[in-house]
Amino acid sequence: MELKLNTAGKVKTIEISGKFDIESTEEFESIFAKVIDPNPTIVAIDMGRLDYIDSSGIGSLIKSLNVLKSKKGKLILVGMKPMIQNVFKLAKLDMFFEIMNPIDFQAKYANDDDSEIDDLLRKS
Repeated sequence: MELKLNTAGKVKTIEISGKFDIESTEEFESIFAKVIDPNPTIVAIDMGRLDYIDSSGIGSLIKSLNVLKSKKGKLILVGMKPMIQNVFKLAKLDMFFEIMNPIDFQAKYANDDDSEIDDLLRKS
């Protein structure tokens, strides 16, 4: 598994690629803990390059979702491949996670970072 971190305004993104299994949950949870410290708002997990996830990887995502909800944050899973999305649907996890395709995610969250500055510029 490979992890990459990005921040755009209020949205922090963790990109996961490769395999998310029992061997990589500790690394993911460590990175996630750093991302949500001190005040998480929106955390996106970019799963577009994720090829495989097992029950421990799913468990790690559930744990992350619960931690973020307890801190009044929001977790969004972005760009799942159909095979992985089917696993989430079969397990009825799509009822708990917000799952978005990359286009919808970009449309909704891409402009969040400069919106206050843009509003001020329009008023002057």
